[in-house]
Amino acid sequence: MSGCRTHGELIGPFVLGGLEPDEVEEMRRHLAHCEACAAEAELLAGLPALLDRAQADDTVATLSPRLEEEVLDRFVRERAQAGRTRRRWPRLAVPAAAAAVVVAVVLALVLPGGGGGAYASAELWTMPAGGGAAGSADLEEVAAGTRVALRAHDLPVSRGEMFELWCVRDDGRWVNGGSFHARSDGSASAELTAAVKPGDYHVVVVTRHTAGGQPGDEVMRGKLVY
Repeated sequence: MSGCRTHGELIGPFVLGGLEPDEVEEMRRHLAHCEACAAEAELLAGLPALLDRAQADDTVATLSPRLEEEVLDRFVRERAQAGRTRRRWPRLAVPAAAAAVVVAVVLALVLPGGGGGAYASAELWTMPAGGGAAGSADLEEVAAGTRVALRAHDLPVSRGEMFELWCVRDDGRWVNGGSFHARSDGSASAELTAAVKPGDYHVVVVTRHTAGGQPGDEVMRGKLVY
């Protein structure tokens, strides 16, 4: 998800043709000025082509019903924990074949050896110095430790201001993942690397940049879902 609180959950139905005409127009207007949602929509743009290929194949591999239920149950539980009000869509708003593709994508992310490479993710929520900022972080294990793909919007920006990413270890130690700039509209997209291994930490924090090497005021914070 893009992390956008107003339109983030509409991106999937938009890409898969599950919106009403007036909702499609509203979404297009939103994508014209929301970089986070536009990037997410571009990332998912290939799904319709995958659906076409799946429908054209004579033999389609099927998932174990039990495994599918476990994956969907986990997805529902994690989304419920976010505590946000969500719009309910009719079951038939998206074709059944699309649901199979979505399950396959979820499996690729959560099962060992999945093709996505990400081993954890977090939704980032605003802190006292955040001014309403929000975002997301997808984490991938690399030789140096962890690579973090960070996206954010509504950051409190001022001329030349920088932010820092921190991975908070279970022993309380904060590991610096590098600094990044936000765009003038408060959005940011960055890939950062922290010298910390999977399982050693469960919290990521974005702070204001300081010159002394210590964490500044907290802007966003999120708990990892492995």
